[in-house]
Amino acid sequence: MRKVQFYGAISIDGYLATKDNRLDWLFQTPGANDAPTEAFMQQVDTAIMGRHTYEYTMEQTTDQLINPYNPATRNIVMTSQPQPGDERTQFTNSPVADIVQDLRLAPGRNIWIVGGAGVLMPLLAADLIDDLYIQIAPIILGTGIPLFTAVAHQQRFELVATNHYDQLAEVHFQRLPTE
Repeated sequence: MRKVQFYGAISIDGYLATKDNRLDWLFQTPGANDAPTEAFMQQVDTAIMGRHTYEYTMEQTTDQLINPYNPATRNIVMTSQPQPGDERTQFTNSPVADIVQDLRLAPGRNIWIVGGAGVLMPLLAADLIDDLYIQIAPIILGTGIPLFTAVAHQQRFELVATNHYDQLAEVHFQRLPTE
């Protein structure tokens, strides 16, 4: 079965972007380019993200690829207003948990959860996240877009690894089986 993995970075105070969706604070962090992003991205063939993450990425990249290390990656963009996509990108307002449940059973590589709480939290609530790779930059933003929001129940993960890349810390957690 395919793994569902969140991979992303946050500030010390838990924000993954500023209120205006900027990430310059992350790219200015020494070591941000040393993280094993390429190795992670080579293991995925599907990326699921919200519309803001998709639009920001398209604005910032010249190659117009969410995953430059696997250009064939299928992008699923969660939005309240779906639009026509293309051979790589699908826009949908279907429940993200339903999409992921179907994808987990289909053949393929791992599934990358990109972006924020709007995509991540319903998957956590449905117990569909296998791994959390969270990189922490040594900055307090004070406000911004949080990675996590309130949950209805506790969920326990196991710490698998900690790494640091100059000033960027990375923690890898795996979901513990439910009893």
